[in-house]
Amino acid sequence: MSSTTTTTTEPTHESRITSRAKRDNIDLTTLPFLSQALSSIATLSTTLQHLPPFHNASRIDTHTHPIPAWFRTLQPLAAGRATPSWDPISHLEFMAAHSIAHSVLCFSTPQANAFPGDKEKTVALARLLNEFCAELGRVCPGRFSWLAVLPLPYAEEAAREVAYALDVLGAVGVGVLSNHEGWYPGDDRFVPVWEALQKRGGREVVFIHPTDPVLRLEGGALVDSKPCKSFCCGVLGGDGWGVLLTMVIVAPLRSGLGEFYFETARAISSITANRTIIKFPNIHWRVSHGAGAFPDIQDRFLLGFPRDAEEARRIYAERFWYDSAGPVYPRQIKGLMAHGVPVSQFVFGTDYPYGIGFWDVDANINGLADADFLSAEEKEGVFYGNAKELWKGKIPEL
Repeated sequence: MSSTTTTTTEPTHESRITSRAKRDNIDLTTLPFLSQALSSIATLSTTLQHLPPFHNASRIDTHTHPIPAWFRTLQPLAAGRATPSWDPISHLEFMAAHSIAHSVLCFSTPQANAFPGDKEKTVALARLLNEFCAELGRVCPGRFSWLAVLPLPYAEEAAREVAYALDVLGAVGVGVLSNHEGWYPGDDRFVPVWEALQKRGGREVVFIHPTDPVLRLEGGALVDSKPCKSFCCGVLGGDGWGVLLTMVIVAPLRSGLGEFYFETARAISSITANRTIIKFPNIHWRVSHGAGAFPDIQDRFLLGFPRDAEEARRIYAERFWYDSAGPVYPRQIKGLMAHGVPVSQFVFGTDYPYGIGFWDVDANINGLADADFLSAEEKEGVFYGNAKELWKGKIPEL
């Protein structure tokens, strides 16, 4: 009597990712860099076999960004400067050198909006970005968690990606931009996404990250809306009539130098004005860069919404969580404290690797570590305790 042995073969990364995408009617082949991206995902497990040593690391970095080579090629500039290089080993070495035990990853601008107006590519890119982060978190769960990218402004597809990313891939929240193709997160078209998160029943984390401001024209075209300068010159014709010629030159103001702070304020204003923060109480908002310019305009802005002003202030102090990325400590953060936001809502963030070369990361961290207006216990909360509370039950390694 003979016996046969049946062996099962684990599906490859490529087959698993492509088959699931096909099942969900997502055409990954529309992306010209698909092969390179799938290869980068497949090699993560071998790349991360030997991790750098960590000693006395306890900090939780809530604001970091992966930049695989194919994404950097897709977006060579970010906020008006060269997109930095990144690789997971360098990221882990940065963490070890700065006493960071765990980092929460989320792709930065443009996230899935590298192809404005192209729904098919936007949906495909969101899926591919999420698959990359999921593999990074799977291979190195003690060091990395991640927030899902959504194919906004296509809200129905984004709501479906919420379920896939959180339930299948293991995302611990979602990340959105301050605007997606000119629409801000309080816009009614985003409601299906917030409804999908609200219906999950527990605390859901939404990370708001700034991007370049754009204006959507009546025909759907997008134009850069950063401040510009112009000059005019007149030309006198032979018949005595003057012809006015106007030339417009974009001002040398990189988005990262200020516009990102204004974009953050616009995003918070949007979800406040449309009552998004009130309608969806299960959502907790992770806000970049200490809320940017919003603390400076908050009182004036809320004059326009007297019915919701006090409720909004309460939510800013209870369901908003503000990171330290950028030169936030010791001065900027006091604006939030003056508005009654407790230190329990502050979390640590470095903006790695985008912050490298933009500001002095060590000085930025020391601004928090040396803040004389915070107690040692409060600093411990900002460095790791508050993030543990925010993601309680979602990140077992914390």
